[in-house]
Amino acid sequence: MELPICYFCARTKVLCPKDQKRLEMGEIAELDVDIAHELVMLKEKKYPQLEKLSFRKAIRINDNTFLLVKNSFNIEKRILFQIAKILSSKGYGRVRFVEQFPSIRDLIEQILYPVRIQGVDIIWLPDGTSEYNVRINRVYSRRLPFPKPQAEKIIEHFAGKKVRISFS
Repeated sequence: MELPICYFCARTKVLCPKDQKRLEMGEIAELDVDIAHELVMLKEKKYPQLEKLSFRKAIRINDNTFLLVKNSFNIEKRILFQIAKILSSKGYGRVRFVEQFPSIRDLIEQILYPVRIQGVDIIWLPDGTSEYNVRINRVYSRRLPFPKPQAEKIIEHFAGKKVRISFS
């Protein structure tokens, strides 16, 4: 199992100097530490299949918690649903697993599901930075699972760039 912190730190919830420094610098968040601890405890007690999972990071917005993971296809969907339900009962709100793909479009489609995306463009700004423009058909504007600012914030956290959602 890959975690954003050391396995021992995740198990004991006491951070080593290296992970403590990463937490203070903002590379990882307190939520990442808490979720890593929960996943390690679940793996050791009931779900050894989690050994195949690679947990990257988490974000919590309002009552939704998103876990960016890799290799979730190696684990049965029903087990992921059970883990999401257990984490929800522990106070993390509605938990959703998001698979990390090389394509930013695939990542955005998972987050905004059931909304269909028309396209993802990169906008280059005069100062040399860039941001993503996610185009969605206006018909689907009511189907967004979250308000537009929330959806933009979630995508920004996982993509690492500013995101704009536009309806056409």
